[in-house]
Amino acid sequence: MKETLRKFCNSIHIECMGIAGIGPYWELERILKERIDKGQYTEFEEKDLKKRIDPKATMENVQSIIVCIFPYYVGERPEANIAKYTCGLDYHTVIRDKLEAIGNFLTKQLPEFEYKTFVDNGPLVDRYLAYLAGLGFYGINSHIITEKYGSYVAIGYILTNYPFTVDKPLQRTCLQCGKCSKACPGEIILGNFAIDPRRCKSYLTQKKGELTADEIKIIKKTNLVFGCDSCQDVCPHNSQIALSNIREFQENIVQQLSYEELMSISNKEFSRRYGDRAFSWRGRKLLVRNFEYIMH
Repeated sequence: MKETLRKFCNSIHIECMGIAGIGPYWELERILKERIDKGQYTEFEEKDLKKRIDPKATMENVQSIIVCIFPYYVGERPEANIAKYTCGLDYHTVIRDKLEAIGNFLTKQLPEFEYKTFVDNGPLVDRYLAYLAGLGFYGINSHIITEKYGSYVAIGYILTNYPFTVDKPLQRTCLQCGKCSKACPGEIILGNFAIDPRRCKSYLTQKKGELTADEIKIIKKTNLVFGCDSCQDVCPHNSQIALSNIREFQENIVQQLSYEELMSISNKEFSRRYGDRAFSWRGRKLLVRNFEYIMH
């Protein structure tokens, strides 16, 4: 059945698919507890530790987890002022559609098949699942790095009640060259495969409200008004990677936002023009705020 699943994934342009076990993930719990004790987390993260380490807290009859990688790199764009993952259509929608296609396919193949799909909206740690499923290895910037597509990848997963054979993690890490640590605007890469996300530029460009002088200083270090690619752009593992094979990330690319345009349109018009983009989720005002921080 796993081979049938792999063939179907390939037919909808998912090259990287693996199966993660259902835990509980005690090693991950230890890591997360340590980070929480140090205050190294943000409001975007699930607070209930049990839900983060035990898939059964989300789906009681789960027996395996299908994990899929979605590469989004479509080449260098020096004029871009938004992060690479936001230039194509919103990855949440693209990935959800593909995961649902897998779920529908398996429902027809397997009697009494049940599943739940997640992309950025689930309690489990998707990078850890990708690692468990043998799809990539950790960088010291805490990104998952894949052999073919580097770290420019998004991750989606499906909790299922079917016992697919579990894959094994790769026994390797990144080169640990330290280039990402030096390039990071917020200096958040701690060198032990952990980060302090509170000073991450990507997080700060999405954090609502007025920022502190120190946080504004971090945002001003590069010209991106949404997200950050600094640690990935200097990573040697990203130097000769393949371009994305996903059509929705290749076409209809938006790479540069205009302050003048954002100032001249309403929130409603902003949603009409950009509602199908990942950078739109926090609204027009936040992007205007980030522009103003960078310009002044």
